Amino acid sequence: MFGYEIDMLVTPDPLFKKKLLFEPVFDYEQVLVVGKSHKLYGLDFITPFDLSKEILITYPVSIDRLDIFSQFMSPAGIYPKEHKMIENTDIMLQMVESGRGVAALPRWLVEEVSERFQVAPVALGAKRVQKQIYLGIRDNEAEIDYIRAFLHLAREKNNSLSTN
Repeated sequence: MFGYEIDMLVTPDPLFKKKLLFEPVFDYEQVLVVGKSHKLYGLDFITPFDLSKEILITYPVSIDRLDIFSQFMSPAGIYPKEHKMIENTDIMLQMVESGRGVAALPRWLVEEVSERFQVAPVALGAKRVQKQIYLGIRDNEAEIDYIRAFLHLAREKNNSLSTN
């Protein structure tokens, strides 16, 4: 952003720094993804302890940036039996579908792919893990027409999705 290589950043993890503005535009729930033959399938929610015997598949991101760790497992002092990192969402979902692990992804994504993969969402805890997507921009560009229009469109789309 500071090097002007991009005009806008879409992220669930805003970095609040001088000269940057992050606007929340989309709410979502982070969930555990399990195969339909998995023992956790069909539960209303899981506890961190439920993951202590599981292979957790995540994107190759630092553990402190993964919500399933920072907001769910680490506060309880519990970690998965094994942690595997996979870059590709389809491969991750194929592994979950075949019973080779579980993953944490946004509920909307799991629902979107549920026709292609035999996977299902399970809430992370009774209180659930709620997140937001932010659009990050340089603060001195907040009034540029196309940026303001995009922010408006993103908020409008989120509002139409949440009322359906």
